[in-house]
Amino acid sequence: MLDSIFGANPDIKRMQSRCARVLFSAGITANVATILAALAGIASGIAFAIAHVAWAIVALGVSAALDALDGTIARECAAPSALGGVLDLSADRIVEACVIVGIAWRDPALYFPALVLVATWYVNITVFLAVGAAIERPGAKLIEYPPGILERTEAIIFFIVLGMVEASPTIRPTGPILCYAMAAMEIVTGAQRLLFGLRMLRPD
Repeated sequence: MLDSIFGANPDIKRMQSRCARVLFSAGITANVATILAALAGIASGIAFAIAHVAWAIVALGVSAALDALDGTIARECAAPSALGGVLDLSADRIVEACVIVGIAWRDPALYFPALVLVATWYVNITVFLAVGAAIERPGAKLIEYPPGILERTEAIIFFIVLGMVEASPTIRPTGPILCYAMAAMEIVTGAQRLLFGLRMLRPD
């Protein structure tokens, strides 16, 4: 939802464009930005696992920023490619897996709630890819999809909040509740996209 809101904001789009051109002029192509985003996300997961929460959040912020810019670099400074789309989708999943494992690493009470959350991610991304592939609409992105309750920005915010909660012994017991709440929203988002796909693919 927030991705769609930010993406429609002309001031944010102009800032993204300027940042993308600066990175491209420094020799950072879209694919390089995607790889750097993945490496920063992996570093964030490791930092969460060893309880360096501040560094984990900084690394996750760097990862999110590069992830937000790689597509802009491709569209405005070079040309979008199927390879870049595949790399971007794969890198996002790697980051999400590393970060949730890193956050849950030191708290056994979070193991099952995190597993439930990952299961909903699994179903949601399956719907996302299946609907996008079935519709096959040409566009700048590898997979075109409708806005939902949860998008990439909401996931980053969730990771930051959960990581901070887990770092505080006082409020750590609320961590599982956050995971279950996020899982519920993932289910709603998956249902939104599935219903969208069914409407688009229904015979006239």
